[in-house]
Amino acid sequence: MKTRIIQCIPVLLAVLLIGFRYFSQWCILTNSSCYGTWVHWIYLEVTSPIFFFAIFFLPIAIILVFVRWEVFKSWLKLALWAVPLLLLLISTQPVYAGFLSTDRDDAARLAGGVFAGVSLCLIIWRLIVARRSVKQ
Repeated sequence: MKTRIIQCIPVLLAVLLIGFRYFSQWCILTNSSCYGTWVHWIYLEVTSPIFFFAIFFLPIAIILVFVRWEVFKSWLKLALWAVPLLLLLISTQPVYAGFLSTDRDDAARLAGGVFAGVSLCLIIWRLIVARRSVKQ
């Protein structure tokens, strides 16, 4: 039971990040007191790229709820070094794209897609290895 709760944390985090983008957009567009606050200032620089990363991460997080604990631990080892590295990559990109360059939103989409693909490959590989060890 405790392991399932721990495995639900990535889903909760992804949903909160997606929800924060919609909340901040709603706050900026409908409430004049949010205009000019920190929510307005971080909207394009932080909120939007993290939203795109979370969109790609959400299906992987849902899959992680239903896998074995050993598979989740191996994915967590990947995530502990990959996510900070990808967030560093995203933060080094300019907010607005120039001619023939990418911006933070494009970098977040690319990072989210790469992370989701690598995570999915790792999960499938660890499930196959675990299934083989049970059969022998």
